[in-house]
Amino acid sequence: MKFLVIGEVYTDVHLQAKIEEKNIVRLGGIFHSARALHAHKIDYSLAYISPSYLSNSISYWAAHLCATSYHQVGEILDCPNVIFIADSVEAGDQGYNDILKDQHRVELSLDALRNVIQTELPTDIILYPGKFPLDVVVQIIREFSCRFHIDCQYGKDQILELLDIESGIETFIISTSSSYFNEDCLGEIQRVSPLVDSGKVKSILLKENRGGSRYYKDSVWVGAPAYPVETAHSVGVGDCFNVVFLSNYYRGNAVNSSLRLASYSSAWYASTWRHEEFCSLIDNLPSVSEIMELKGNQLHWEERKLQHIYIAAPDFPDIDVSWIEKLYDALQYHNFTPHRPVRENGLIRGDEPDSQQLESYHNDLLLLNQCSILIAVLLNDDPGTYVEIGWMAAKGKPAILFDPTKSARNLFLRKTANRICYTLGEVIDAVYEYTSSKIEGAITNV
Repeated sequence: MKFLVIGEVYTDVHLQAKIEEKNIVRLGGIFHSARALHAHKIDYSLAYISPSYLSNSISYWAAHLCATSYHQVGEILDCPNVIFIADSVEAGDQGYNDILKDQHRVELSLDALRNVIQTELPTDIILYPGKFPLDVVVQIIREFSCRFHIDCQYGKDQILELLDIESGIETFIISTSSSYFNEDCLGEIQRVSPLVDSGKVKSILLKENRGGSRYYKDSVWVGAPAYPVETAHSVGVGDCFNVVFLSNYYRGNAVNSSLRLASYSSAWYASTWRHEEFCSLIDNLPSVSEIMELKGNQLHWEERKLQHIYIAAPDFPDIDVSWIEKLYDALQYHNFTPHRPVRENGLIRGDEPDSQQLESYHNDLLLLNQCSILIAVLLNDDPGTYVEIGWMAAKGKPAILFDPTKSARNLFLRKTANRICYTLGEVIDAVYEYTSSKIEGAITNV
């Protein structure tokens, strides 16, 4: 088996992630897949499109990552291919900003691409769409008899045009954060599977972030859990998942074990910035049977909407509620159903008629009963927040304390909360843990 990875190379700039007080900067784009292929000792080559200023860095790192060969098949002009990343851990929307992308030009060398494929003779090509014209690249790929997989995270408009004229794509790869899934499929899984049923593609690989993954082929969905780790970053984790799954599945391994191995490997990719550490972790992977027995978090996209989450906080006009808003947006990004009781049931100042106050009180109680989890945002010494934490705990439901300023000192408060989190990423991880099914042993079909 040999992979050819085709796509752009970027400079990833992590705005919130730092080492020694400096923002982390590293090669992105197809180099995320390259790191995973190298760590797993899988034979591969690169056909890249990038600005010329990256050529020396690309050559150095491609050689360092043991690519069989690496060839520039196109150049990005008038655009630096620099990505600013606001939220590296993907607690919510990652806030990608592709600098000056609207003024880009692309010069492709189709002969160079054709020569790469003729020379390398890959069994599998994985294509990451970008600024370059997708249709002409696919035309070249189709001149050869290798399996063709396409990741549809970006370049939605070109992908839709491709689907109108193309059929028989081996693997159509999407994630629940992609615009194709959210806008064209309306976030509904039943709108995805017709691509296979109609013959447009042979299979679909759906990545569901911290909630697991699914694979669809021959009218059957097979699911697998995600494995929680302390997340250092979430950038390129899906690209790692792609090549680990495809390489294992097309070597003849079962779908469920291939999904789990990809999930386990990509979790380790997310746990560190250091490639050497990632390689060491992969060198010491458990056996397939051991991975199959590991517990993980599995909560499908559509199931998350049924998880109602009560946000207990001083959500008042005279308070800086930016943390509440960030939490609310992050929960929505992951397709949970968050509630801000003050916004839903009204603000009570204390001078309203008793009947109005009672109505608001009872509505808040109804909302607490409806919700499966409470997240308390500790912004000040708010007695209402404390009462709601105690009420939820007395009902045996998880109460997560989000303490962004690390100001929780009270013993009873700290011991009543099921989990204390200091970052938004930790909160989202805890929500998945408390809402997900704990899967152990064999995967079930979904």
